[in-house]
Amino acid sequence: MSDQITPAPRAHPTHAPPTQPTPPAATAAPQANFSRPTTANAATAPTAGAASAQLPSATPPAEEPTNLNDKLNSVDRYWKFKGAIQAVAIIIGFIGIGTIGWCVSTTPFNDDLTYGYDEYWTLWPSLVTFSVSVLWCAACILFFVVKKRGIHPGLRVALELLLWLSFIVTALFAMVSLFEIRQWGEYGDLSGSSYYGYSSSNGGYELQPNNTWVWEFPSSSSNSYGDDGTTSSISTSYTRPCDHNSSSSSSSYYSSSYFSSCAEQDAYINKLWQEKPHRESVELTGVVCQWFLMVLHFVLFVWACVDCHRYNRSKTSKDAEKIAANIVQSMITNGAIVPPPGQAHLRPMAPWGNQQMGYYQLPQQGQAYPMTTMYPQGQQQQQQYQYQPQMSGAAAPGTTGPSNEKGEQPRYV
Repeated sequence: MSDQITPAPRAHPTHAPPTQPTPPAATAAPQANFSRPTTANAATAPTAGAASAQLPSATPPAEEPTNLNDKLNSVDRYWKFKGAIQAVAIIIGFIGIGTIGWCVSTTPFNDDLTYGYDEYWTLWPSLVTFSVSVLWCAACILFFVVKKRGIHPGLRVALELLLWLSFIVTALFAMVSLFEIRQWGEYGDLSGSSYYGYSSSNGGYELQPNNTWVWEFPSSSSNSYGDDGTTSSISTSYTRPCDHNSSSSSSSYYSSSYFSSCAEQDAYINKLWQEKPHRESVELTGVVCQWFLMVLHFVLFVWACVDCHRYNRSKTSKDAEKIAANIVQSMITNGAIVPPPGQAHLRPMAPWGNQQMGYYQLPQQGQAYPMTTMYPQGQQQQQQYQYQPQMSGAAAPGTTGPSNEKGEQPRYV
């Protein structure tokens, strides 16, 4: 029938011929730098912004200490213990200065009028060690708090050594004075005293039951036996060294007495006896303070030795790091081994002989350098660099340029 509809023939799909990739516009070829091999990376050097965007995120820096306690702990974690010892040493030093200073100020310059021999000269050296100890400990604390760092451990070792040795010497001198005070009048007389007026051939001071000192003369009479067998009593008069009214030779010999009368001398002797317990306690306190400070400074000396050892060890490590850093910096300058930002200096290396040992080079600003490969000893590999002649026109379509990067697809030029 004429009305029958005939289906239209099915159109067969037609495949378009493969289109060749459009080559990029011809650009001027970069100048060859024979000091470094040029590769395809030089033609596609990333910009500074892109390079900075590709850098891995840096590790966030550690939080800096905010308060004073954290800052001091970051410098020395034992500063509280050292500061406590030094603070105690300062307090004890002030106590020692007060006790020994009082004893020296109340001691006459002439030791003949004191409890023992050379009491003045055995006490004043203690004031020097006490004063130096207080000043040194205060300087250590102030320097650490203000400068946020401790005094050089070598200086601390020297000063602490001198201090604890000096306290041994001055404490022994002070103990000599203390023993003389304790022995003064211990046996009920003053015959052992250095002052010649306390006793003589004409008598001496004797301690009475009422706890006072009185001058006792020797026996004033003696018996004389005659030829006929009779006995007669002979009385002898004695004078004291302090009796300036006497015209005897004994009185003239002691004419340099320090007292105007014997009554004044008796009052002075009893005053010394009454003040002896208090003075003995004060000097004992000063001696104990010196021995205590000797122990504290010995502890600080040992601690300073430990700190000095750690300081020298860390200084050696820092010197080694500086030497290594200088070597790496020289290699960076020469373009040898330089890691990119955020990566290690040395790329992880496979077992020997299976993989090449390579180092990364830092790209200069606006350039990207390839990886320079170093080969182990005995392994040789030739690497060829192809240099294409500079052409004014575009390169032939479909040709690929060389690439020396592992796993990188060929690039069209």
